[in-house]
Amino acid sequence: MTDSRLAHCKTCEAPIIWLRTTSGSSMPTDAATVAPEDTVFNMKKHVSHFATCPEASFHRKPCKPRSKPA
Repeated sequence: MTDSRLAHCKTCEAPIIWLRTTSGSSMPTDAATVAPEDTVFNMKKHVSHFATCPEASFHRKPCKPRSKPA
C-alpha cells in the first residue's frame, strides 16, 4: 500500500514523508521509517531526512544574526 503523503526530496530524489514536530513545524522524514498511522515526528522512531540527505546543506536556512545585549 502506498502512503498518499509520499513525496520526494527536491535535490536527492529520496522518498520522504512530511511529519509535524511537537512544536508544529514540518519535518522531512525518511519514508522508510514512517508507519501509515504516524503523524508526529518521534526522534526515537523516525529519521529526519536532514540527517541522510547528501544535499542537506542546500536546504538549511541561513542563521539569523543575534543582537548584542545592551
